[in-house]
Amino acid sequence: MLRLLLPPSVGAARARARAELLDQSLRADLGETLTIEVADGYAELAERAERGEADVVWMPPTVCARLEPSLASAFKCVRQGSTSYRSAIVAKRGTHATLDELRDARPAWVDRLSVGGHLLARAALAARGLADTLREPRFFGSYPAALEAVLDHEADFAAVAVRDDSAAALREALAAYVGKVAVDALACLFVTGDTPNDAVGVTRAVEPRAADRLARRVFENERARARAAFCLALDAEGFVRAVPGEYAELRRLLTHA
Repeated sequence: MLRLLLPPSVGAARARARAELLDQSLRADLGETLTIEVADGYAELAERAERGEADVVWMPPTVCARLEPSLASAFKCVRQGSTSYRSAIVAKRGTHATLDELRDARPAWVDRLSVGGHLLARAALAARGLADTLREPRFFGSYPAALEAVLDHEADFAAVAVRDDSAAALREALAAYVGKVAVDALACLFVTGDTPNDAVGVTRAVEPRAADRLARRVFENERARARAAFCLALDAEGFVRAVPGEYAELRRLLTHA
């Protein structure tokens, strides 16, 4: 029996809805049954995986960074044809034109551990000696709330996750989180380098031969029923095996968060 552990963002209702499909597909592809649990938080998710209480774990990037050295393998989720994303620093049109103009500005961050809404953007500012000049940093808990704070003049800039550095990607992200008003009112000052997407990890609780079989027959087999079921459950288009050390830079950012 395989034990799948999901992050709290999935929700218990959604996990139950996907459990039967995943169970049926794994029975067909591997002859394995499946149990699914939802962790109460990201810290619990990581701790249970480290203790060997799960065989397969869906991990947000920050948890990937923590667990990567101890996993048997990890498979990045593909979304919009990409296995990575970036962070765009945005401000009201006409207020700031470059990063250097953000000296003494008020940031609207999403969460201390948000990669797209804090870590990448702050690292870009730190590289220019600006991070420690920021005034009244606040964490608003979500992308919509952070962007609304900029629109309402409660903050001077925010950071939002984008799939790439194109203008189209920024418009899509702003429209998705706040709507057309944000697309018209906000301008991009800078787009960071990329970082890997969230991933599915196979833990070392799985015997090595079984872990290799799971990787080959599910995540690397485009015709597998179980792979299609995982794609549906995780809102992914596919999976690509992560290169060892791919989340190392994110681990470094987390130590300075």
